[in-house]
Amino acid sequence: MTKYEVAPGAQGLQIKLLEVGSNKDQLLESFGACATGDCACSTDEYEKVESMDIVEGDGSITINVKSKIGETIDPSCVTDCLTEITGTTKESCC
Repeated sequence: MTKYEVAPGAQGLQIKLLEVGSNKDQLLESFGACATGDCACSTDEYEKVESMDIVEGDGSITINVKSKIGETIDPSCVTDCLTEITGTTKESCC
């Protein structure tokens, strides 16, 4: 089962998806859509995103989300979206 962590950073958030297993391609496709603003999650937080950098690891995915200048992305909205996309609950947040 996929687990995730959301941590605030200096310029936005870092999201780590762990133990992605056979779901990796599906998750990459979902987050790729989010990076282009076409995510299945309904939130206005996308308006605060400057960029998303998606990095594949061995059994993991790391997403570095950079917020626009003067904006703060709400981690709780991100965890709600992650729960919807991964079909699981958060491992830890903030």
